Amino acid sequence: MENERFPKGGLPEPINAQELFLRDFEFVNYHINHDKWDLIRGFDIIDAHRFTEDFCCDELSSCWIETKVERGSGMATAVCPDMVNGVLWLLTNNADNDSYELVQDCECWKLLPNYPLYAEIRFMLTDPLQSEFWFGLINAAAYFPMYAPRDFVVFDIDDEDNEVDFHVCKDTVQTTNLALTLLAPYTWIRLGFHFDGAGTVRWFVLRDGDAPQYCISTGQVTTNIPDDEELALGFGLRNGEAESKGLFVDYVKCVQKRVIEHGWYQ
Repeated sequence: MENERFPKGGLPEPINAQELFLRDFEFVNYHINHDKWDLIRGFDIIDAHRFTEDFCCDELSSCWIETKVERGSGMATAVCPDMVNGVLWLLTNNADNDSYELVQDCECWKLLPNYPLYAEIRFMLTDPLQSEFWFGLINAAAYFPMYAPRDFVVFDIDDEDNEVDFHVCKDTVQTTNLALTLLAPYTWIRLGFHFDGAGTVRWFVLRDGDAPQYCISTGQVTTNIPDDEELALGFGLRNGEAESKGLFVDYVKCVQKRVIEHGWYQ
């Protein structure tokens, strides 16, 4: 019957557990092959919070807060050059420690039990050795001092050190994995991290290029996970010398099982 294709209200337990549907222009019975349908649910706004940015226009969307430190001549710029896929080009001006950061203007992620999260970036630096870089989740408008956040999950690169490190921090207490991989100038790389919703954050350095995008290195952290603060996705670049530096970002992505958190307004 036609009505069997749609949910019915008021059914008693446990019968109503069999009346779950994926709700779209076509309703799909979740009870049948539900293990397979779990994957599909992760791509629907009903069950997942998903943010992707592919940078296909010069005007940055209203999602981003720009934080610049400009001591040198000229101005830090952000443009989308004519490059395939859509790429953001960040360029600092020419003073030591000048920086340019982009952070979401709302803190809309939280590492809560039972709510897995994954974030990833594809990027390259013009000069990894004389640049500072970061990507991840923070609870501030910027990452570099003096805006340093108290809570964060980030990859970063230090001045005069082209090695990627990974940091997890709660209330200023950090757990750090050092020297994950070396970066080369003008070379694409992909970094990602996953929170499993059960007390572990795993980081991944992924080979760039067409499939297979296999994992180059990985590790995990189980301490100092910032689980009591909302966080914002972001990334940034800072000069390691008195010379302009560049950052290309192909895309950023963050997705989490949709959080049902009660009592946040109290």
